[in-house]
Amino acid sequence: MKEIIADNNRAIRVYDDVFDFAYRQDIYAFVTKSLFQIGWADGNVIENKKHMFLHSAYSEADLNRLGYLAKIANSPVAKEIEGHKLVHAVINLSTPSDVNFVHSHPEDKVILYYVNLEWHDGWHGETLFYSDNLKEIVFASPYTPGRIIAFDAKIPHTIRPQSHMAAFYRFTFALVYTKC
Repeated sequence: MKEIIADNNRAIRVYDDVFDFAYRQDIYAFVTKSLFQIGWADGNVIENKKHMFLHSAYSEADLNRLGYLAKIANSPVAKEIEGHKLVHAVINLSTPSDVNFVHSHPEDKVILYYVNLEWHDGWHGETLFYSDNLKEIVFASPYTPGRIIAFDAKIPHTIRPQSHMAAFYRFTFALVYTKC
């Protein structure tokens, strides 16, 4: 686990190799068979709403069918969500032509999982975390297959769009929590 401290002592924690490859393949297969809809947007700014993304909302039944919550509960990531309850779960599907905006969430915690099994240099797709004044990037996480990033939902963040070189869609799996 790697920890980065952003503004106001808010932590960003990076976990690699939490799931074995066989389970990562199961997640990828499940995600690629999901029903994607247009309608997800970065933040609440009206301008941003003009740029809607493909996403798939997951119910608790979906998460249980996948076994995802149980896997998280039995991993080092479990301590991140102690005292929190799940608000929503969503798969984001990104394309090279997406327009992304810096945003934060009103909830308390995000557990972000990089779903793709393969990703190469030059494909981009990093997650960028900003200072509160948006003047500097405090951390950039390369899109690393199997990586989980746990962070304070109020930290401003966005993604760098993937390049046209990427051979696949960029999938992220976001669990969003609030304090109990």
